[in-house]
Amino acid sequence: MNLDTFPCQNPSCPDFNKTGAGNINLYTRYGRKQVRLLICKTCGRTFSELKGTPFWDSRLDWDTIEKIYRSLLKGSGIRATAREFNLSKNTVKRYLRLANKDYQTVLNFLQERGVVSNGDSQLRELLNQFTSRRQASDRASMAAV
Repeated sequence: MNLDTFPCQNPSCPDFNKTGAGNINLYTRYGRKQVRLLICKTCGRTFSELKGTPFWDSRLDWDTIEKIYRSLLKGSGIRATAREFNLSKNTVKRYLRLANKDYQTVLNFLQERGVVSNGDSQLRELLNQFTSRRQASDRASMAAV
């Protein structure tokens, strides 16, 4: 990913939230996923490339995240996906919620990895199924109360 797409995250920096200003450089990499730690040349603050994205503070590696979405897009259910990768079903649900929350970032991630190829229709359909099921279960639980 090009560094020009990252803005400075420091609100007191003159280049705050400006993309393409040429002020962002790679500082180092960290963690199991080798996430890039970026530095702003203007103010000297460092920040993670994941700051402000749905993958911030994620403990799963990129391959596992990709496999979760790939399995769900093939039509596997939440429980089946969780069993297949030895995860909690809540973890699988979390990644579905993340895709709903920041759709474009997740779509870009899946397209870069070749999981989604024909636009966003596959992912939209998956999220629509998930939200409709979730709303139905919420209505059922409210009726039981």
